Amino acid sequence: MMKEKIDAFVAEFKQEALLDAIRIKLSPSTALELTQSKVGGLFYLPKTAEIPTNSKGEQLLFLAQINCEELPENTIYPEKGIMQFWIFGGNYDMGNDYDNPCSDENKRVIYYPMIEEHYGSGELAAIYKPQRDEDEELITPIYIDKPLSMSFQLEKQWRTISDYRFQDAFIEKWNAYFPEKQTQNLWQLDEDLAELVYEMLDITENTQIGGYGYFTQTDPRTYDSLFEYTEILFQLDSYEDNNGCEIMWGDCGVGNFFATKEQLKKLDFTNCLYNWDCC
Repeated sequence: MMKEKIDAFVAEFKQEALLDAIRIKLSPSTALELTQSKVGGLFYLPKTAEIPTNSKGEQLLFLAQINCEELPENTIYPEKGIMQFWIFGGNYDMGNDYDNPCSDENKRVIYYPMIEEHYGSGELAAIYKPQRDEDEELITPIYIDKPLSMSFQLEKQWRTISDYRFQDAFIEKWNAYFPEKQTQNLWQLDEDLAELVYEMLDITENTQIGGYGYFTQTDPRTYDSLFEYTEILFQLDSYEDNNGCEIMWGDCGVGNFFATKEQLKKLDFTNCLYNWDCC
């Protein structure tokens, strides 16, 4: 009887506050155009732009780009243009500034509203020299010379367990639904019960645009100063399969880029929020 009531509770909870999310499937590919959506490899760079650098003049590392015209119709991204994500390969922080996670010193999100005359592959290979560490090692969650193509699927997503908006909503609904089992935290429930609810709410594929955030540690947006960074521009989860697709943030972590609604409206992603964490 309790299991049936939990099933009903979870089914109701999943239908509340649904957000649009674009699920991203990654596949190894050796024949990607410079303007295509991808993780790693070479990238679109208009002749009027430069490879982004930090204040020391050190080149950032190209992580990924999304060609908006390849996306399904959605309410998240603009219809045209290319969105790019850059981090730093010169140390193990990989661009993460723990004291100022919105800093653009060692990370960048760049939006190009249209595709213009741009550098070719040979030209890019000659000028793209991302900063390495003191041992000449490039610190990166991806294989930069093994690009991954992207395919997209639009879906509705319920609140994820590690998102900063989950806990209060879950507690309020749980305590109203189960007054005899009041709790202040999912993990304060009986172990078997908590595991059951977790499994029913868990989402196993977390590389996406939009939706709710996924973290292996704590959602940094729990701090009041970051509370308004609600929009997931890009979330790249650690992943490995038998087809040569591998991404690894530290020890099986995840990287996220967030914007405020105002930043997304203006398409200006200066000082957006970047975070990565691992187990």
